[in-house]
Amino acid sequence: MKKINVWMLLCGLMLSSAVLVSCDDDDEDANMEEDRMRIATFMQNAAASDMFEITTGTMAQEQGETDDVQEFGEMLVEDHTATSMEIMDMADERDIELPTTLPAAKMTIVNRLNGETGLTFDKDFATVQVQAHQEAIALYEQADREITDAEVQAFIDATLPALRMHLQHAQQLKTMVDAM
Repeated sequence: MKKINVWMLLCGLMLSSAVLVSCDDDDEDANMEEDRMRIATFMQNAAASDMFEITTGTMAQEQGETDDVQEFGEMLVEDHTATSMEIMDMADERDIELPTTLPAAKMTIVNRLNGETGLTFDKDFATVQVQAHQEAIALYEQADREITDAEVQAFIDATLPALRMHLQHAQQLKTMVDAM
């Protein structure tokens, strides 16, 4: 009788170990899928943000009244084109599909700006840039807290200082053009 109990105990331990290993694998798979979804969402939103900055930056170069607005637009196009390329490369490596058009809310802003000229454009553009960069910084800071992928983390860490500098520049630009 004792041999059977020992045998049953050993079988029970082996079975419970297999179940625990299986549960750990399920948890690990779920965590990996969760991280993949966070990465995909971040990259899609960051790509849309870059697309908006490139579009409005180009508009500033063409429609801006002041040299400061035109120069800021040029910087936005240059910087956000570079980050956009990095996002595309990382998304390709991870088989993540990125948006090819602006979200409706951003397209509404682009259409509004497109109908403006002169100082009216400059003032609206500066206001839009302050808000857009506040949103971008919030997006990157949230991703910085939630994403564990080392390459994406390095990208976030390298990009956040530039976004903060853009925000500061946009705030200064807004103060300047609002005073005109």
